[in-house]
Amino acid sequence: MTIERQYSLPNCKLILQGLSDSKSNPNDKRPQMSMLMNAECHFVGHPQPLTGGRDFFESLVKQVNQYAQGFLSGVPSPESVNGQPEIVQMQRLDENKHRLLVNDPKNGAVSQPSQPNPSIQQIDLNTVQLFDLVEAVDQFFADSQTLPELSLQLRPVSKRTLKAEKPVAQKALPAAIGFSSVAVAALALFFVPVPEVRRPSEPVPQTQSEIESLETPPATGSGDPPVGSESPEESLEPNLSGESINDPVEIERLQALLYEEINREWQTEPTFTEPLTYRVSVASDGAIVGYKAVNEITESQEDQIPLADLLYKPAGSRTPDEPLADYQVIFNPDGILDITPWSKTTGEDSGDS
Repeated sequence: MTIERQYSLPNCKLILQGLSDSKSNPNDKRPQMSMLMNAECHFVGHPQPLTGGRDFFESLVKQVNQYAQGFLSGVPSPESVNGQPEIVQMQRLDENKHRLLVNDPKNGAVSQPSQPNPSIQQIDLNTVQLFDLVEAVDQFFADSQTLPELSLQLRPVSKRTLKAEKPVAQKALPAAIGFSSVAVAALALFFVPVPEVRRPSEPVPQTQSEIESLETPPATGSGDPPVGSESPEESLEPNLSGESINDPVEIERLQALLYEEINREWQTEPTFTEPLTYRVSVASDGAIVGYKAVNEITESQEDQIPLADLLYKPAGSRTPDEPLADYQVIFNPDGILDITPWSKTTGEDSGDS
């Protein structure tokens, strides 16, 4: 019997078709897929999926994770260990475009992807689509019932690949994109300097007032109230205490990280019947430093979403004037998460306030 597994994200869907071996229990509700027959990678806006067999899929997961590692850390991905080009290759076109190329395995690996070749499948992705592809691959690796013998092998990049004239701190970015981000973040943390602020290594006993203050975001404007202290009708002032993040590429990158972080932690099945809408402030490292309900939300409803758990703690320990990006985050009753830059929902100027 053919087994099909799907790993779906808003902008990408990975479909695997295969068979189980003779050792599998036929009564299993979710039998183990041990042999891969076909793999398909679908992207929103691209009617033709990328397809291939086992060699294609192994090359895809390897190259996607290596490329994401290099993209987030700023350190170019190392060449193949055996010196042979891969069936799947990725090229960075600009700050928000990434080209994914797949050669027909019958013709060998991609040798000169920059030259037109009718046998090469080619798709240009934006950064959000790239992150969704990485998350789909993460979901596959987290699925122990699908090709369990296939594992991801990531190698740390040597410092010798860095250019001496460029400070190391400028070449590393923190990552938070699921399973593969563990390896990427480990690489990035190897290069980053000691941070100016430190989190406490052990929990410190706190009074009730101190616990409540943990949910208070750092000031994002003159007279900004603590989270949850205002009625939904009162407005949240724009960020006046520091520079706003207005680089479109950076805003899109943080949007993808925010979606990944919230979507990964939102495990409670909703019982509310109306969408819960929040304004969420995010720092350049992807940390959630503040949030505020936009519509009327009860305490029991807020307990069903993970914002309180994801809020950077302790509040107020970050640099007061660090640049922030604001997003509208909507938790829908059907379990679907919607995230949009706040400026697009209000028509605000995306420049500095």
